[in-house]
Amino acid sequence: MTSDGLREDLIQLSREINADPELAYEEHRAVGRISALLERHGHTVERNLGGLATAFRARVGPPGPAVALLAEYDALPDVGHGCGHNLISMTIVGTFLTAAAKAKDLQVGIELVGTPAEENGGGKIDLLDKGVFKDTVAALFSHPGAGGQWSVSEKLLGIMVKRVTYEGLAAHAAVSPEKGRNALTALIGLFVAVDGWRQHLPSTARVHGIIREGGVASNIIPSRAVGDFGIRASDMDALKDMVATFEDMAAGAALQTGTTVKIEDEMRPYLPVEANPMLGDALAQMPLQARHCETIPEREMCEHPRRGPTIVEHNVALAHPLDQGTEALARGAVAPVVVLDHFRSASRNVLSVATFNAVAASESMTTNALSCA
Repeated sequence: MTSDGLREDLIQLSREINADPELAYEEHRAVGRISALLERHGHTVERNLGGLATAFRARVGPPGPAVALLAEYDALPDVGHGCGHNLISMTIVGTFLTAAAKAKDLQVGIELVGTPAEENGGGKIDLLDKGVFKDTVAALFSHPGAGGQWSVSEKLLGIMVKRVTYEGLAAHAAVSPEKGRNALTALIGLFVAVDGWRQHLPSTARVHGIIREGGVASNIIPSRAVGDFGIRASDMDALKDMVATFEDMAAGAALQTGTTVKIEDEMRPYLPVEANPMLGDALAQMPLQARHCETIPEREMCEHPRRGPTIVEHNVALAHPLDQGTEALARGAVAPVVVLDHFRSASRNVLSVATFNAVAASESMTTNALSCA
């Protein structure tokens, strides 16, 4: 197939996924579309990877160690593809198909790994636990953004999501409010405390929350209130310190209102991302003609508040290009892959072979153009 034909296939893939959003672990139609495109290009797709119905893998190159290309395709509730996972699928699938065209030249395998449930649940953690990445020596992940430039090796904030449940005592709000213990007041008090806390947090930290339960009727003192809070930081020590402070605030709100509080993990932690600098250097130093993009990527930008590709990068070397803006996509910007021979040791990686280009088709992110969760 010609490059123009592949380009049109990728544009169609992106637009179909964008128009048909599916939530975490339910991305059956997105996986079907990606698999159909891969099979049309002659590739075998391994479905139900790691026991997950919406995970898959395709591979080219020699057996043994492999570079993993991580595709995402789940959407956000209500918003749809506000994080642009349709664009991630487009660029990562394009990377794989371009690499596959030169499979005989590869000195290491290339695997396209479809990873469900980035927005909620941690599909990559599931796959890691199942041993899917045991032969992975490096991973590539890309993400669209806003700003009209592209960058590599950004640090991504880790996140812990806490569910806070206050229990009080119901009473009639008009007849005997003094007999009640207002759980919603406690939860609102926690939100007020968090708002005051934010002004003292560094620019690399985030705290945000929602109320999930807040009572059953306006004339009843709420006996139960539930909130979910996302806490983000750029390193694990800072994240643990923030969680400890947050838990103290939650306990203080309970003490003020005579309620009790329970704090639980709402989802498994997504650890902070430290991209591999050697891979980032190789991406940044690619010749302009190989990148099909005239702009030089930014390096060592301040931490990005997006959630990272979970725990995979803590077990393999990660290269993370962040494409910030649709201008580069419209010009045919690429997400290159650097191939590693193997790991000589935990501290010494040996670069080998070459880089190759991903086809990145022109696409618009005007629909649901919101910051990533």
